[in-house]
Amino acid sequence: MLLFLGLCLVSRFAYSVNDILVGRLARLHSRTEVAAWRGVSLGVTMAPWLLFVPAAAWPTLADRWPDVAILLTVTAAANLMMLQASRLMPFGVRAAFVVSGIAAFSGLLGWAVLGERMRPAEIGLSVVVVGSAVLSALGRHATHEFQPDLRRGAWYAVGAAVLIACMGLMVARLSRATHPLLTAWVWEFGGGLVLFGPLALRYARVGVPVDLRTRVRAIAIASSPTVIGSGFSALALTMGSLGVWAAVAGTQVLFTAVLGVAWHRELIGPRRWACFVVAAVAIGVLGWVGTH
Repeated sequence: MLLFLGLCLVSRFAYSVNDILVGRLARLHSRTEVAAWRGVSLGVTMAPWLLFVPAAAWPTLADRWPDVAILLTVTAAANLMMLQASRLMPFGVRAAFVVSGIAAFSGLLGWAVLGERMRPAEIGLSVVVVGSAVLSALGRHATHEFQPDLRRGAWYAVGAAVLIACMGLMVARLSRATHPLLTAWVWEFGGGLVLFGPLALRYARVGVPVDLRTRVRAIAIASSPTVIGSGFSALALTMGSLGVWAAVAGTQVLFTAVLGVAWHRELIGPRRWACFVVAAVAIGVLGWVGTH
């Protein structure tokens, strides 16, 4: 359980770094362009993970091509909705909507589809983690001028949360049937690759940007933390329940807030720091409960 929680926490921190860096690019460029090149760049940077994949995992994955096709389609749609939400909402508020939605729908899917059962203590501690994350996201986050559209942004954020919860279920199944690192690579690389059709149509309509090489390089650098995030997340999903994985995902809001202080000088205040402490203690107790 402790290893499972450690993998979840490290993956969430990596995703937080990716979230802010890629989200900033989505406010400057087409979300289809950002999502497509992000996935393709991850296909390159995550390729070393494949050295640890046994040869037998490849034909097993190929036999499950319908599941893979559905996963890639859902991933592409979720990425586009996440990036659109970035253009309409402050990062912290978007994270609060996404995290709470992932927790709710992942727990429901884990119960309805996988037959997972969480003990009352685990449910209560998971609620504390998610609740602390959501409370930490309330209030002012940005110090620069940004005109949000919270109503439209909320729809995109909640829609992305539902799709991400479905992705978690599909990734868990594929990881357990094949290999988690192979699943992580196909998941990220394929999710970007399927968007190259729409991206080609966009380039044909508006033209290829003159600074495309610079854009692709910036997207690749911004998305590189996902190499750790997706790899560790896929490994974690082979060790623990989908519900706890989703609850620990709530720490991504906390990490995002800390990075906001470091990079954007966002205001935190005593209430948010208290939320950080409460969430950290709850995660520690959750790890202890899981081993007893």
